Amino acid sequence: MKFHTKQNHILLIILFLTIFINCLNAQDSKTFRIGATTEGKEFYVVFQKNYVDHQIDEDSKSEIVDKPLNLQLFITSTKAAQGYLEIKGIGFKKEFSLPPGKVTMFQIDTSCQLRSSEVIEDLALHIVSDEPITVYGLNRRFQTTDTYLAYPVNALGNSYRAICYGWLKETMLAQVAAIATEDNTTVTFTPSVRTQKGKAPTIPFSVKLNKGQTYQLIPVFDSKSSCDLTGTLIESDKPIAVFSGHNCAYIPNRKVKACNMLVEQLPSIQSWGKQFFVGTLASRSSSVIRVLASSDNTEVFDNNKLVATLNAGEFYENLELKEHTLISSTKPVLVAQYSKGFANGDDVGDPMMIIIAPTEQFLSTYRFATPVQGEWHHYLNVVTPSKSIGKIVIDGISIPSRVFYRFGLSAFSIAQVEVDYGTHVISSNEPFGLYCYGFGFGEASYDAYGNGGGQSLEIVVQQPDKTAPVLDITRSTPSTISAVVRDDRIYDTGLNQIILVEKDNLTIPNLKFELGTPQVPIVIQTQIPKRNAYAKFKLIDKVGNISYQSICVQYDINGDSLIVVSLSGNATCAPGSDIFYGIGIKYSAINNNVIVSENNPSNLTPIILNGNLGAPLYGFNGIIEYPFGQDLFLTGRLSLENWNGIATGFLPDSLSNILPGNSIVREKFEIKNQSLMLGLAPGAELYFANQRAFVFGNINFAFPIYVNETYQKKIISPTDLLYDNGTNTKILKEKSGSAGSNIFITPEMGIGGNLPIGKGWRIYCELGAGISLTSYTPERDWRATYLFSRFGAKIKL
Repeated sequence: MKFHTKQNHILLIILFLTIFINCLNAQDSKTFRIGATTEGKEFYVVFQKNYVDHQIDEDSKSEIVDKPLNLQLFITSTKAAQGYLEIKGIGFKKEFSLPPGKVTMFQIDTSCQLRSSEVIEDLALHIVSDEPITVYGLNRRFQTTDTYLAYPVNALGNSYRAICYGWLKETMLAQVAAIATEDNTTVTFTPSVRTQKGKAPTIPFSVKLNKGQTYQLIPVFDSKSSCDLTGTLIESDKPIAVFSGHNCAYIPNRKVKACNMLVEQLPSIQSWGKQFFVGTLASRSSSVIRVLASSDNTEVFDNNKLVATLNAGEFYENLELKEHTLISSTKPVLVAQYSKGFANGDDVGDPMMIIIAPTEQFLSTYRFATPVQGEWHHYLNVVTPSKSIGKIVIDGISIPSRVFYRFGLSAFSIAQVEVDYGTHVISSNEPFGLYCYGFGFGEASYDAYGNGGGQSLEIVVQQPDKTAPVLDITRSTPSTISAVVRDDRIYDTGLNQIILVEKDNLTIPNLKFELGTPQVPIVIQTQIPKRNAYAKFKLIDKVGNISYQSICVQYDINGDSLIVVSLSGNATCAPGSDIFYGIGIKYSAINNNVIVSENNPSNLTPIILNGNLGAPLYGFNGIIEYPFGQDLFLTGRLSLENWNGIATGFLPDSLSNILPGNSIVREKFEIKNQSLMLGLAPGAELYFANQRAFVFGNINFAFPIYVNETYQKKIISPTDLLYDNGTNTKILKEKSGSAGSNIFITPEMGIGGNLPIGKGWRIYCELGAGISLTSYTPERDWRATYLFSRFGAKIKL
């Protein structure tokens, strides 16, 4: 690349400065790596001792050969690849050619197995490829198996700590092996316990190795100690590969059968992290985890509980991990998960070991292989940010959202997926964690394997914590709000204080927690049920980052809550409104009567005209509801209604009009009234049945603002008799226009129901009856009884 301009020179200087600063930040490393993962072109691996080579026959007391050893290497690549395998110490060399997207198995000469302690040997298996590959090692005897995921040379470091397990018997002990990747490499061991060749615990000693040479430590057997090499420090002046585990361990103790080999290649300390999502193991009731510290005064939290403060080389152990567990720490740690022996009560599998990748080293794509064929169940633990559920694809098929479960209080979720033997590709839009393991059945019963599915192996440079704590709502009911205060992102330092600034109508629990806790759950109760409430918190983390967060609770009358978390600094909850606003339509059928005196010949006896049920009444109304108690609401309605009154009857005197020939004159009187009413109706609603149903009552004060009325009579018989206008119908009075100043008063009552439809809305239906106390026309006494229905929608703003 050529740089010709001044601007390009400046960019080049900035690039070199950035690389230099990153190198300085990687204080415990003598190498600088960019983009290191478990894929690479060059590897050094080793096969450590598995179980025992010989057993003593109980009858003859002679030494007999134990179950045969099977060492295999599994290699897979995205592209077609060529390369070779070589073990110089035994003259083993094999060239290979890999097809793309397939897993290829290679049988390895068992004479390369490491059996010695503190002996320099040329027994490393060197793997070289022209394309990036992924490598798995399988170390197997009948019913004692484990696998490891190999790390490429470009991902190796200079400082490691071993993680193993305690003794089972004199021949079954922990083991740690180092491999040099360059000539003249000085490797310094600081063992945690005395070794077989007498190296004292905590006293460093050094050996010089050339490229491909190996050096293994095994502790001296001592029934009074653990003989556990966990915490052993291995340092070098050039990059090395380190493997550790056990040749056959009982887990969690020497009473739980049966034993199995444990082995993993270790990430260097510079790749350790501070946050780990450890899932349970499929088909197992519990497992064991170990958390190993690299620095003094390392605080360890197990599901938000401070469980240990460790010095460098010390470890915390949870022997009964029965739930998905978040491990967090104040300084970088190494986490290993172990399955238990077959006899722990599950009757499944045996011990195996998995190195858990920290969240800092998650990848968004993995190519992995299930390296054991036959009678095995192969499983994956997939740990992902919950927002990526539904976007994780394995072999082109999306993992169903239904198989994911929230990981404790975190913003992550976990799925346990069973897969077939072979090569697989899994990817997502966000980095996620992957762990592979399997348990045998049938002839493979009492066996297990486990390894990471892959990870980034970059130098983890601890960034300053610049993000303030947050508060998340996890669940809510009309009376309870569950929330989590969290400071649990990758570089967060944990919580220092949760201060309640102010509250209304909420009961807040005593917020005690250990300093540095990443997540604090809060369960909040409302003091007065079904009423608005809020709480404002001041959240402070260990380095002083501050945020103000509020929980705002609003209820509608049906008991449905709307909960809002404010993320806007000092902003507090806006006052909540308990007032509902609504609109609706009304339809009625009326039965009415009118008392009139016009055109009565004697002008003494009023005429009563009766109406029939069925004359329609239409109206539109707006409503306001305001709470006056837990189940009582005051209401106000403003309405515009169109009354259509029709009443008919016969004048008493009309029966006495007799024409010549004894014909009786029958006259029918009729009033038609159409009035436009403007109404105002105060009232109340009383709720019951879980506040879904209510009874209501109101008094409607209506003002007729327009009237169109016709008062007429009609000759019924004889049919040939006509009035002086030449027809059988005569209009007695007709009026149209302003209605005057009378007030039409009608009490109404009935029942109703609400149906919430979300976001503060609900629809309602009411059935009721009304009776008028006054006339709705100014010139006559016109009363009515009526049945009505109202339909509409309401919202609480």
